Amino acid sequence: MTTSLEWVETMGFISWLVSIVYKILFLKGDTGFRQAHWVVKMLHLSLTVFISLENNLRSLTGIAVLSLILGLISPGYEWTISIIALSSVISLYMSLTALIASIIGFAPVDASLIPLIAVKTLDLSVIVAFAFIIVSPLEISSLLIKLGARRAGNIPLLIWRLMPYGLKSFTESLAIGYVKKEKTLNRIPPAVASLLEIGGFIEEYCFYKLNTPAKYPVLPAYSFKYSIILAMNDLIYFLLFYTPSIFIS
Repeated sequence: MTTSLEWVETMGFISWLVSIVYKILFLKGDTGFRQAHWVVKMLHLSLTVFISLENNLRSLTGIAVLSLILGLISPGYEWTISIIALSSVISLYMSLTALIASIIGFAPVDASLIPLIAVKTLDLSVIVAFAFIIVSPLEISSLLIKLGARRAGNIPLLIWRLMPYGLKSFTESLAIGYVKKEKTLNRIPPAVASLLEIGGFIEEYCFYKLNTPAKYPVLPAYSFKYSIILAMNDLIYFLLFYTPSIFIS
C-alpha cells in the first residue's frame, strides 16, 4: 500500500512539474514581450548578463523581482505563479544537495552559505525563465538567415513547434501510466515514440520548406507598448545597479 502511494505521489509530482514547465515556456505565443523590438531585447539581455556576472545578491534579487513584475504584465499571473513554483523546487534541490554534500564531507560547503545558495538559485531561475520568454523563434531564424545559414533558418521554428508537443505527449503518457499502474520510466519510450512520429509528420508536411534555403528573414510584429515597458525596465536596471557605482567612483 505504501509503495503504491509513493508511486502515485511520484507520478503526480512529475506530471505537475511537466505542466509547470509547459506553462512557463509555452503559455502564450509570440505575444507580450516577445513583441518588444529586438534592439530593446538585446539591451535588456546584455544588461541582465553583465549584472548577473557580478554575482551580487542584491543585484540578482532586484533583477528577479523586476522580472516577476514584468511577468505579471505579460504573460500574466499564471506564468508568475508557475515560475515561482518551479524556481522554488530548483532552489530547494540545490540547497539540499549542497547541505547533504557538506554533511557527508563530499564538498566543503559552509552551512551558513546554504540560504545564500537557495536565494541565488531562485533568482537565477526566474531571470533565465524571463529571458527565455522574450526571445522569439522568428528572430533566431532571421538571425541565422542574416548570417548566411539559410538552410538552418527553419530549424528554430521546427524545434519551437515540437517542444510543446513533446511536453504534451509526455504528460499524456504519464496519465496513461497512472491509469495502468505502470512505472514512470516505462512511460518515457512511448512519449519519445509519439514525439518522433509527430516530428516525422511535420517533416513530411514541410519537406519543401525544410530542404529549401530560406530567402528572406521574417520578423515578428513589434509592439511599441512592450518595447517602451521593457526599455523603461532597462533604465531602472541602469539607475539601480550602475548609477551609484558611477557616482562613488
